[in-house]
Amino acid sequence: MQSLLEGFRQFVSRLPAGQRVAIAAVFVGGLGILGGVAWWASQPDYALLFGRLAPTSASRIVDALRDDNVKYQLKENGTAVYVPREKVYELRLQFASENIASDATTGYELFDQGSLGMTDFMQKLNLRRALEGELSRTISSLRQVEVARVHLVLPERSPFRQTQSEPSSSVVLRFAGADRLSPGQIEGIASLVAGAVEGLSATRVTVLDTAGNILTSPGASEGSLALSTSQLRITKEVEDHLTEKGQTMLDQFLGPGNAIVRVAGELDFSKSVSQRQSIDPESATVISEERVEQEEDTANGTSMLRNYDVTRTNERSESGAFRIANLSVSLVVNEKVRPNEEDPEGAPIVEEYSAEELAELEQVVKNAVGFDQSRGDIFAIHQRQFDTSSQDNIANEFAAAERSRQFQVIGRYVVMILAMLVGLWFLRTSLNKVASMNFPTAPEALTAGSNGNGAPQLTGGDQAASLSSGLSQSNAAELAEAADLYKSKLSAEAQARLKAKSVIFDEIVADIAEKPEQTAELLRSWLAEDKSREAYAQAA
Repeated sequence: MQSLLEGFRQFVSRLPAGQRVAIAAVFVGGLGILGGVAWWASQPDYALLFGRLAPTSASRIVDALRDDNVKYQLKENGTAVYVPREKVYELRLQFASENIASDATTGYELFDQGSLGMTDFMQKLNLRRALEGELSRTISSLRQVEVARVHLVLPERSPFRQTQSEPSSSVVLRFAGADRLSPGQIEGIASLVAGAVEGLSATRVTVLDTAGNILTSPGASEGSLALSTSQLRITKEVEDHLTEKGQTMLDQFLGPGNAIVRVAGELDFSKSVSQRQSIDPESATVISEERVEQEEDTANGTSMLRNYDVTRTNERSESGAFRIANLSVSLVVNEKVRPNEEDPEGAPIVEEYSAEELAELEQVVKNAVGFDQSRGDIFAIHQRQFDTSSQDNIANEFAAAERSRQFQVIGRYVVMILAMLVGLWFLRTSLNKVASMNFPTAPEALTAGSNGNGAPQLTGGDQAASLSSGLSQSNAAELAEAADLYKSKLSAEAQARLKAKSVIFDEIVADIAEKPEQTAELLRSWLAEDKSREAYAQAA
């Protein structure tokens, strides 16, 4: 390694200033690219730790992350905290155990502290605060609700019923995005609050949003208004159920997106109660009998009194909760589209359904929704060519987004691979240049000359002297001695064979040019071997 660095230093010192600057720029640029790619690839993949946080909760979480030296990102206007994906679950458990991620709303944990010296008024106040906090947490767990606040009014108990005030409540909701609660969910919130407070009625719970819109108001009777809302909900459920039955059948029959079914129903919610009493005159039955016997001096007498009753039948019938008065069914089918066999690249051919096919579709839908013409039901069927441009645009957007995501993933790995290849190429090129400049080429040390007949001949001292311009004096002397030794070791037969095979000699020279260090080591080993032999011979 040290000789490699020394050779590289000598190589750079012999280059002009412009080439030195170019090599330094390429080297620094390659290191910069590798470092940038390594930094980019080492960036953590962030995942959501907690979302929809209050400012106080987000501040506590960020402070805890800073104390633990955990990287984080704030998004969604500071209400969402993101951390590296591999630490999400560990941090959630840690913050849950330390009660750091809890919101500012306080519940029954108020009573975890000691109540020594607390007055009755403070006890009642804490009870109300705890109840409000628990209700707020429960309502905030709804997907559409971001923040909820509950206010309770709990009047003091009065010994006189006439002067007793009823409790009331107000609920303020802040929705998450464009999501809104359905009327049934709003009624459920009012029922939840009413069920948690003793003596509170759902009609005295006011629910409104942060824009001031009243979603439900106190004092709404459970009479006609509540009944109308329930009737509308039942009507919608019946219509949706019948529509789904017809739509799923047509989707299997024609394919998804080729037919639209809509069902409008009119329901009868009136209730009727009828009673009927019937008497069977033939079913006279003795229910009591009384016998009287008289004994007197003049005559004896017996009298009997019997009471009869007939069988009576009482019948009472009551209609159900509702019945379907009539249905209006509308069916629109997409015209048939088939490929153009004559011109495959042309526009597809659009055909209309025949009267028989439309009648078959009509009968299928009627059977699915329970159509009854005697009840006054109405059915309409039409065929049109559907406009699917919006669905196609949405599908194309989803496909483009998926392709973009895939390209980003692939591009990331491609850039990493290219950067590694560029770095390896730069390193290999630099090493090759250093190796080629470490020693001059071998033909300068061992050259082939001509002895007059074109046969190659190895020369020694003169060529070794020319080598000294690129090497140190000691290395030049060693190569000169190696060349003379190599020449003296060749016999006459070997020299003749060498002359006859100049091609092999050229290959040897080329090999020496490619591997100068290995050649020098070989020559040194030969010199050491000869010296050891001479010493052994002198000692013998």
